Amino acid sequence: MSTLGERSNKPEKTAEIGRREFCQTAALGLGGLLTGKTLADVINTKTNKGLLPPPAFLGNSIELCLNSRASEHSGLTGLATEQQQANILWAAGKAPFVGTSRTIYAATPTGTYTYDPQAHSLNYYSGSTTSNCLKITYDTESYFDAGLSYMPAFAASVDMWDGTSSQMASCPQGSAICYGIRSVQGMKSNLVAVSTDGSLPDPTVDGNNNAHDVISRLRLHDRFRIPQDLTLNQLSQLLWGAYGCTPHTINNGRQGLTVPSSWGRYPMTDSIYVVQDKVWRYCNRQGSDLTTADHRIELVYDADVRADLALALGGLPQAPCYILLCVGAAQLSDWYSLIEVGFTAGALLLQATAIDLGCAFQAPLNSSLHATIQTIANIPTTHYAHAAIAVGQLPEDVEGDGDIDLDDHAQLANCMDGPNAGTASPCLPADIDADGDVDLKDFADFQKAFRQ
Repeated sequence: MSTLGERSNKPEKTAEIGRREFCQTAALGLGGLLTGKTLADVINTKTNKGLLPPPAFLGNSIELCLNSRASEHSGLTGLATEQQQANILWAAGKAPFVGTSRTIYAATPTGTYTYDPQAHSLNYYSGSTTSNCLKITYDTESYFDAGLSYMPAFAASVDMWDGTSSQMASCPQGSAICYGIRSVQGMKSNLVAVSTDGSLPDPTVDGNNNAHDVISRLRLHDRFRIPQDLTLNQLSQLLWGAYGCTPHTINNGRQGLTVPSSWGRYPMTDSIYVVQDKVWRYCNRQGSDLTTADHRIELVYDADVRADLALALGGLPQAPCYILLCVGAAQLSDWYSLIEVGFTAGALLLQATAIDLGCAFQAPLNSSLHATIQTIANIPTTHYAHAAIAVGQLPEDVEGDGDIDLDDHAQLANCMDGPNAGTASPCLPADIDADGDVDLKDFADFQKAFRQ
């Protein structure tokens, strides 16, 4: 398997000395979090597999977690409880990926383990330890997939904050996420991403959802409701969630974002594009000053190029909206910047899921597509799309009102005529699987989406 930067990103496997392994634990809910039980407390030499307790979140919204997230660069030490590690690893494993494989490694002060998302369990890997209370690395085929996996894990750690002292802080360091018990800034619900020209409405920084439910529903989709363009409110929320300004500032005085950035360089500033009925550029700064905050879109090209773009990309389903995550030529060989593209895609997926929109990813984009996309979307030749994201309402949203609820169920029931019965015009949205009728297959698809 090819790995990040054509080098393995997995930890070195050291010799097993006094091999310690995990045993099953019956800890449930917040038990580990409340009692302070650590993974070291449940290590047993008779088994090499440890089942983690179910995730137990505190109920904060994805928006509040994104608005409050900040990287802490020191003091990431101590011992995490079993429940804290369970929450973070569960979230990391819920992120989809576009490559063929991904392995998650969890280093702790007692050893290094691989995490199995299907079993929600840890397996002993090596005796290598870390001074952090938890250090996660990803063995993936692309930097994009590694960055994508970071964001749910960040959100899970922020959700656990119940104050400012002795909380689970985090920071990406190199190609790993490092966690430690230390003071944090706490939950922040103040909005700093306000449009200077009124082109975008204010985003919400504390939504009506909870992080656990959103992370549990993360997935990529292959169908969207094509005629339903995204509203300005939806675009505002998506763009803010992906790369919007938040209340924290970093040590060089620059305004922080919903995602981390290596040395606060923010390489996608003024290079994220929205392709809908027109082509727009997202601006999260006032000019190029990284110490400022803004939240607006500016017109780039007054033409609908979605069909041409979809044809050129080929790997994305037809969608009402495409978002292009671009970097400069120098950043195409800078793995820090490419991981940041993954951060941004992960944050966008979290925000889209929170407002009942679907996403599909195509990344990384090869060099032959760069000039084609630049020409189609009329974007600067200095901006290279490293990832393209299709966004839209889901087919199960029969009413097209941005959510999947009992009203959609009622309309589906009214339109159900059985297989091969054809579909009258008013009932076309109820043909969820797009096979020309409304039958039990459509109902099964709706039930699956409704349960999620």
